[in-house]
Amino acid sequence: MRKNDHMEAEQSIDDDDFELPNPKEVNRQISAELAARRRAATKLRRNTGVLTKVAARAEDRFAGNFQRQVIYIFENAELPAGTGRKRAMSETTQTEHKEALMRVQKELKKERVLLRNLNEVSRKHAGILVKRWLAAGQSYGTIKNKVSKLRVILTLLGKPQVVPRDGEFKDWLEENGIALEKQRKSKIALEPKTWTVKGVDPIAVMAQMRGEHGEVAMCLEMMFAFGLRAREATHMAPIIGDLGDSLFVRDGSVGGAKGGKARTIPFSDDPAIRVWQRDALERAKVLARKHRQMCLSVPGKDYVQMKNHFYYVCRKYGVTGDGLGVLPHGLRHMYAHRRHMELTGRPAPVVATIPMAQYRADAERLKEGAARLSLEMGHVRPSITAAYNGSVHSQSKEEAARTQAWIDRFESCEGLKVLVKSLDFRGVYLSGKAAQGVRLQSGDSIRLLVDKEKSPQMAFEIEVLQRSVAGLIKLEEGLRVEVVHAAQAEERRDIFLELNLQA
Repeated sequence: MRKNDHMEAEQSIDDDDFELPNPKEVNRQISAELAARRRAATKLRRNTGVLTKVAARAEDRFAGNFQRQVIYIFENAELPAGTGRKRAMSETTQTEHKEALMRVQKELKKERVLLRNLNEVSRKHAGILVKRWLAAGQSYGTIKNKVSKLRVILTLLGKPQVVPRDGEFKDWLEENGIALEKQRKSKIALEPKTWTVKGVDPIAVMAQMRGEHGEVAMCLEMMFAFGLRAREATHMAPIIGDLGDSLFVRDGSVGGAKGGKARTIPFSDDPAIRVWQRDALERAKVLARKHRQMCLSVPGKDYVQMKNHFYYVCRKYGVTGDGLGVLPHGLRHMYAHRRHMELTGRPAPVVATIPMAQYRADAERLKEGAARLSLEMGHVRPSITAAYNGSVHSQSKEEAARTQAWIDRFESCEGLKVLVKSLDFRGVYLSGKAAQGVRLQSGDSIRLLVDKEKSPQMAFEIEVLQRSVAGLIKLEEGLRVEVVHAAQAEERRDIFLELNLQA
């Protein structure tokens, strides 16, 4: 091909039809794929087969005796923890895994499947167990927990392929006709789980406890002030944890951060809240000095005893689902909501007091806030914060449900239909917060837009409708109605949802 032919060929290419890929985007995709492969390899590699030798000795000594093999392994080997820093698995976790493994043989026996040695456990056995648990009506969370324990032990025994992970696990379930995903419940908060939403004042409840059970009241206050888990609060070390402008939550299996993930929780940006947090921490120090381990616990009680005492006192004062309708963990939810507002400038999505469009418009800021809040609360994945604060995506469904509920209330009111017909309105539209699906608070208005050719009596007719609607619809206390002519509505602010009010 001649040089001119090359030039003509290049000129014939339409720039709109041919576009080179963005090098930065390609690099990002390659990096993401490599990172995913590394994570998968790490999952498979970490601690795989560390119990192989001791398992072989166990089978030599107790051939054909599954239960004795399990006991021998747990008595003669140090099991490593699967998460966090490199450390030994806690005694409590070891006991749970041992009991789970012992139950495997017993449950398989009830299914008429004989299992005599540890090295005989196969993927077929895992499938039988999952089907058995599903048939027994066990929840998705319970089954996943059992599967996880089985996977951990088998991985340590050098058999990670028996219980697959992630997407492979889902594919395996589908191939075997196991409908586990149908049992799954959303981990995203769809309704607030705070004490205040139930009408319970945390400070008042703590004040009642303080006279007789000062340590428990203080544990609850630390959960409220710093978002601690109950296990962290009941054995925290406030003296060594005080870093001046933040609280350090130590690692460790007894009273430490979950999963061995130590963390630092900064004091609030709000001056008033910061003063309260400082005061609470100082009072916690005073109580901690009474305990020989300098922790926030009743003197003379160890970790397990204090945990049991904590929940006993909570039940005594009605901090249960059947009592006041609240749980200690609800205080952690309150911290998450409060901190979300500080980090993003917006209320938690689950509170639903502003339209979701405002969250979507500020997605990057929300993403950064979720990442920071996740670390402060002792998680790694930012998505976990959705269990406390809800998510923008899921709330769009909730918005639609709230909007439809208002539409149904108006369209099912026969008295309103008669009134609208008598006033000869051409159309009535739901607008404002109710149309956007926002959860209405006391003092909010349900906005109605009416369409009719303007007349001298228009103002009077709108006033009649406005005064009548509240009584006809029987609005909740604190809510009111605002009726305006459609021509006066601000198009950028208002959503028009036409109501079918034909009598």
